[in-house]
Amino acid sequence: METRESKNYNVKKVHKKRLNIARALVVVLIIYIIVCLSISIYNEPVKHYSINGNKVLSEVDIIKYLSLENYPSFVSINAKHLEKKLEENPYISEATIKYKWNYTLEITVEENRPVFLVKLEDKVCLSDGSLIDVDNTNLIGIPTLLNTTPSSMMEMLAKNLGKLDDGIIYMINDIEYKPSYNKNNQIIDEYRFLLSMNDKNMVYINAKHLKSLNKYLDIIATNKITSNGTLYLDGTEDNYFFKKYEAITEVSNEN
Repeated sequence: METRESKNYNVKKVHKKRLNIARALVVVLIIYIIVCLSISIYNEPVKHYSINGNKVLSEVDIIKYLSLENYPSFVSINAKHLEKKLEENPYISEATIKYKWNYTLEITVEENRPVFLVKLEDKVCLSDGSLIDVDNTNLIGIPTLLNTTPSSMMEMLAKNLGKLDDGIIYMINDIEYKPSYNKNNQIIDEYRFLLSMNDKNMVYINAKHLKSLNKYLDIIATNKITSNGTLYLDGTEDNYFFKKYEAITEVSNEN
């Protein structure tokens, strides 16, 4: 016979779990804070643009081109997309965009700058040799190519001009393609150009050795040249001579 005690022993005790209200409130509060912070961060606009490497395009030009003038949400910006868009601009050869602290967007560009105007085509030649239409970009100070020039020579001229110091480029007024010929009318130097400088001197230069033009002011100063004339830099990089307009007198570094 089962007693009351044995029946109670076989009955399983069921414990009800009590809801810990305090712990639940803490969890809800943490989730709420995370959501609020996420929304706040997402909505936080760009506070500053740091733009580097630009000379042709202004900071305003670049910001407007990327449609960033309204300072959009910092985290919503797709850097790779903006880099690709910038590189579609003919004046930009390469672009890099990085996210920086304090909601700063760093934009670094390498420009494909205008190096001369092509008079016969009413175009602008950029430092990669490409031609574009004349626009509202500031083109003050770049020289003008006056005559017909083979496209390969024009491209070489443009690429090597783009490597020169800005101050030297601004000293050039006009450029003419002037290959040299022998007595049999055969081309000796197909890379030769004649530059008209803003100090009224003329310079013969080989497009392959255009970097020697960076020495122009040093040559004038070293040789104490005060009269105008023609400087021949179309030989090797280390040889040159200067011929005055009104005399046969030459200043040369050749022995």
